[in-house]
Amino acid sequence: MTTALGLERSEIAVGFPRMVTVRVAVAVARFLAACKPVQIERTLGILARGAKPASAQHATRIRKEVVAVSSRCAGQYCLQRAIAVVLLSRIEGVWPDWCAGARIDPFMAHSWIEVDGAPVGEVFTNGFYAKMITVTARKEQG
Repeated sequence: MTTALGLERSEIAVGFPRMVTVRVAVAVARFLAACKPVQIERTLGILARGAKPASAQHATRIRKEVVAVSSRCAGQYCLQRAIAVVLLSRIEGVWPDWCAGARIDPFMAHSWIEVDGAPVGEVFTNGFYAKMITVTARKEQG
């Protein structure tokens, strides 16, 4: 969505078994990122059901793992990165808020994750992008 100035670095070591799980999530995220926004929102909304909200510490760790194993996600593929983070988080029973938004001048679109309304692992401050889509953890009804 946005153009990165360079690859993000992650100082986290990811063991082989975990690396396989992270790579699978990154691959699924690449597939979902190619879908229409409404399809992404619907799919993530279904996956978020019944999850507990993620902590900032958990979301940061997962994001670092994704960046460590995927050069695409360490670069300009913010949509794929954010989707991979929520997919991995969901496997662990939690869900950070997934957001997609844009700013107008200059136009830039971006996708990111948040915990308690604060962006996780991003260099911009809260409110830099206008949120257009947000998928949060939802409790099951019924």
